Amino acid sequence: MEHQLTGNEEFTLHGKVAGITVLDFWRWAFSDLIDNTQRGVMAEFLVYSSLNRTPPPPDTQMRENWLPFDVTSPSGRRIEVKSAAYIQAWTPENIFAQIRFDIGKKLAWDNATATSATVAKRNCDLYVFCLFTAKTKDVSLLDLDYWDFYVLPTSVLDEKVPDQKGISLSSLLKLEPVKTDYAGLGAVIESIKL
Repeated sequence: MEHQLTGNEEFTLHGKVAGITVLDFWRWAFSDLIDNTQRGVMAEFLVYSSLNRTPPPPDTQMRENWLPFDVTSPSGRRIEVKSAAYIQAWTPENIFAQIRFDIGKKLAWDNATATSATVAKRNCDLYVFCLFTAKTKDVSLLDLDYWDFYVLPTSVLDEKVPDQKGISLSSLLKLEPVKTDYAGLGAVIESIKL
């Protein structure tokens, strides 16, 4: 697929409209935003949208699954996005998850050659750690007041925790990331010293 879908596209059967749309599929497959997979993709979208406040023209940019990083800023900064939440889809209301983020080195995939790199590394300029802070399932993930963002250059991770595969929130805070809300996120990403 090389262009953005609107959701109005119709499935067909034997050359005729089947009565279901792409929007029907999206509602069925992706409505549980607290689910780790959907929340992670949503965090990537929040980072992307903080950098691109005006909607891009149709067919200009879509999420790419096989890049060695998640988002590219308008100035070309390669960003790895990680998300976490205290509330999980499968846990009871009063049990909170330990906040931990994956920071492990990865083998980059090259679409042009259909091969993987031979040396694992952190393939980005900076990380954005996205934390949904609500501690009740009554709060919507769409409420941006409940999101905290921590921006940290990859060079800090490479220097301070070069071989570490994961990091807790408390350990991350010791590395002094820049904390921001959604409104300030794009500016922080573009201005943080690499």
